Amino acid sequence: MLSLSHETMGAIALAILWVNTLLIVAAAYKELAALGAFATRLRLLTPGEVGPGLVEGRVTRGAGEGGAIAALRVEQVGRLMRGSAPVIAFDDRPSVSEVRGGAVTTAEGAVEIEAAAGARVEVWIARERLIGAAACVSVDAFDAAMTEARKARGHVRSVVATLDEGGMVYVFGALRRNGGTRVLGPAEDGTLLVSAIDPRAFCAQNQARCALFILLALASAAGCTALALSEPRFGLLSTLGGALGLAFFLLIQPAGTMLRDAVRTPARAALRGRWTRPHDRDAGAEDASNRSVAASGSVFIGN
Repeated sequence: MLSLSHETMGAIALAILWVNTLLIVAAAYKELAALGAFATRLRLLTPGEVGPGLVEGRVTRGAGEGGAIAALRVEQVGRLMRGSAPVIAFDDRPSVSEVRGGAVTTAEGAVEIEAAAGARVEVWIARERLIGAAACVSVDAFDAAMTEARKARGHVRSVVATLDEGGMVYVFGALRRNGGTRVLGPAEDGTLLVSAIDPRAFCAQNQARCALFILLALASAAGCTALALSEPRFGLLSTLGGALGLAFFLLIQPAGTMLRDAVRTPARAALRGRWTRPHDRDAGAEDASNRSVAASGSVFIGN
């Protein structure tokens, strides 16, 4: 039977720690690089300029229902959880971004926005607003959902939040002139973004988040390694380093998953959520995880 010395087992443990750390750091760097690549494209177009870039303006017309220029739709399935109090937990299906077309007025004048859909078309809506769209609005709504949530199929619903006339938006795509009209449609690779939040700030914030995660992960792994290799081997400091290394090994993967979820674009971020039964017909508020924040525009939930 093969017998390994304590030193050999310690070296193997450190190797596993570093392989795991470097894989997670590589995934974080991939997110950082993707954010950086997109950020370099988000250049605000100057007056008279055409081509790929970003414009900022106010929606003056939307071709969609209710005057919406764009919408984000999240399909969800709710199931009744076990417990003394009725709670419906929602899981997400893939979200769909729809640019319905319309017009935006910028500092230089009107820009026509082409309708578009597809894998590279995204609509970014503030997180609080999407959560507000998913909130339970009444006792009747909860009771109707609970009836379906008891079944194997679950309660299927569509959470839709729109960008409407009067709201400020950032639009990225390819700007061209069609006669005397400026028209913005998808870029050469099909990318079209209509956002209620500044995408440059979003990318910068999440690039910083990824960079900080990478630095902390590498520094923590290096610190645990230095302690584990301190003299005397398997002394107090060395043993402490091994214990900290084990804790770091167990925590780094869920931390990496949390980072991945945190830096997803608003069009792809998980919504999920839970409904608890309001105490009366006028309560309309659900648990703290799904409380809405007042915002402009229209929202609706379809069954």
